[in-house]
Amino acid sequence: MPLVVAIVVIVVLLFVLWVAFVKDPGPGPADVAVAYEAAWDRLDFEVLYDLSGEELRDNMPRASFVAAKRGAHSAPHDHRLGVDIEVEEVVEANRTAVVVTRVTTSDGASVRNNVLLEQRSAGWQVVAYSLRG
Repeated sequence: MPLVVAIVVIVVLLFVLWVAFVKDPGPGPADVAVAYEAAWDRLDFEVLYDLSGEELRDNMPRASFVAAKRGAHSAPHDHRLGVDIEVEEVVEANRTAVVVTRVTTSDGASVRNNVLLEQRSAGWQVVAYSLRG
């Protein structure tokens, strides 16, 4: 009898964990936009590829994308610039979101960006990125 009770308890716990996992929506558009900005700051092109939609991958497979970006950003002056990334505004509707970010550099200068995201099967992906005037 104790074995049956233990098995039932384990099955119930596994079911609760499964429900919790299924209900977890994953990172929201603001989280993805901040991760995207941070990946650019670190020149982490693997993460950039993962966070980008097909629109920003230049029709390249992962290895080619990463190699091309590393080649384009391998100059000695390429290094971390951002010391702070904050979200100023999030507008979300119909599986699309625009996140306005502010990246502040170590010298105190800041730049604002529009990060456009779409919610797809893989979660939120960045599909366009532009400086904000």
